[in-house]
Amino acid sequence: MTKITELLDDFRLNQQIEGRKPKYIEICSWRLKRWNEFMQSEFSVENVEDIKAVHIKKYIQHRQQLAEEKAITINNNIATLKVFFNYLVEEEFLDELDNPMRRIKSLKKEKRVIVTFNDSEVKRIINDVQEETFYNIRDKLILIMLFDTGIRVSELCNIKNNDITTKNILIHGKGSKQRLVYISKTMRKYMRKYEKAKQERFKHKKPEEVGNYYFLDQCAMQLHRSRINKILKEHCNNVGVREEIRCSPHDCRHYFAQKQLRNGIDVYSLSRLLGHYDTQMTAKYLRGLEQDSILDIGRLYSPLNNTKI
Repeated sequence: MTKITELLDDFRLNQQIEGRKPKYIEICSWRLKRWNEFMQSEFSVENVEDIKAVHIKKYIQHRQQLAEEKAITINNNIATLKVFFNYLVEEEFLDELDNPMRRIKSLKKEKRVIVTFNDSEVKRIINDVQEETFYNIRDKLILIMLFDTGIRVSELCNIKNNDITTKNILIHGKGSKQRLVYISKTMRKYMRKYEKAKQERFKHKKPEEVGNYYFLDQCAMQLHRSRINKILKEHCNNVGVREEIRCSPHDCRHYFAQKQLRNGIDVYSLSRLLGHYDTQMTAKYLRGLEQDSILDIGRLYSPLNNTKI
């Protein structure tokens, strides 16, 4: 018999060895700890061999009855449990047929229409940023990059100088997966402005005092995502964006995706640009597209190509 708590520690160690991001490891550990506490308090189950599918179903029902989480959040918990038990099977702590998650399905999520920015709002938001200081130019480029590439805010914060070439940016995405995004003409124009302003702003600092991240704060260190949230919300408020828009960086990602589809990009190319490498439906039918073609298509249909900024 093997204690669940021991295996949770082993699983965490394995994630660290595999190079998972600390934040991902922490959220997995928190979800599993909460589930384990439920197993002990409700069923007095402490050994992994004693866990049955009915225990998992009872836990899912418990999360539903609390009415504190949406279906998508509960599904994230289910996904973490699946990863954990698959690991136990791979490490031969459990037989495949004894995996309690084997037949557990995710909850049906409410299908909702994603409401995001329109073209007029995007233009007003970007043009609301003046170009008088280093911070103005930086903030404007940040907004342009969010709308023009659809990258996640965490990915934007993690861009380093050596990730950037003349045409592409190497993005370090979820699950330690990497991808390339294009640099459009509009984005390149403001990148040059920003790089010049950054050099001037920190010219009195020694090279080792300036962080290697592309976007820097006032101390020449990596810019934090909370600051980017504030930048976007400030200019959304200034230009009167519709109330139904949350004005979060992820809404920029929604705008990018919807705009690209309207412009005619195929779903598979879009999934690659967004970093959705697990999009099985699109990958099944359109696996033949090469990376260079995807970048060329993305650049051709850039959301800001015909927007005067």
